Amino acid sequence: MALEKNENFFELTDENDRASAIEAQFNEDALENARRKTLPETNPDFDGLHCIECDEKIPAARLKLGKIRCVECQTVIEKQGKFFAG
Repeated sequence: MALEKNENFFELTDENDRASAIEAQFNEDALENARRKTLPETNPDFDGLHCIECDEKIPAARLKLGKIRCVECQTVIEKQGKFFAG
């Protein structure tokens, strides 16, 4: 059963269909979120070689992954995100 995004799941009369539809939407949202996280980062201040936060040279392996911050600056940002998220 194909469902349109944001369909009102409660219009489905069968409880199993409703549960399956909700589960499918959660899975689709999780996949989209994972895909978004793997996209290369962009910033108008990025020169292609140096961290946009501290201006240190980014290792080639990180540049290949599309990263725009050095490991140290990215770690700080991620820790701040965890602190403010919970």
